[in-house]
Amino acid sequence: MFDKIKKFAEKLTGTTKISYDEDYNEKNDIEELVEVKPSAEKEKFKVYIKYLQIEDANDTKKILDYIREGNYIILANYKKLKEKDAVELKRSIDKIKKTCEAANSDIVGLEENFVLIYPGFATISKEEISK
Repeated sequence: MFDKIKKFAEKLTGTTKISYDEDYNEKNDIEELVEVKPSAEKEKFKVYIKYLQIEDANDTKKILDYIREGNYIILANYKKLKEKDAVELKRSIDKIKKTCEAANSDIVGLEENFVLIYPGFATISKEEISK
């Protein structure tokens, strides 16, 4: 039982300190004590929000890289590419959709000329806000 608790504490904090006091254990019939101290080195998970313009294939590549990283919410404006080359826009959106599927992310259209791309741990609610 103690080993399971120790492993759990190590996963949570990255450190454990075991102290053993024979007098305490004899009086209280306890095998060992575990003191858990939080690790200052543990990096917190961050989510970033990016606004990007899709003007050409290079911009699409940047978006694909952000999707693969998995911690970016991206608001992309594709108006300039739409005005320049509608076929290239379709290719870009298709590439983004395929990458989203592979990375467990999702893409949703927002009004005209915008898409929102978000990681799988986030959820978009489509319910209207009631007054």
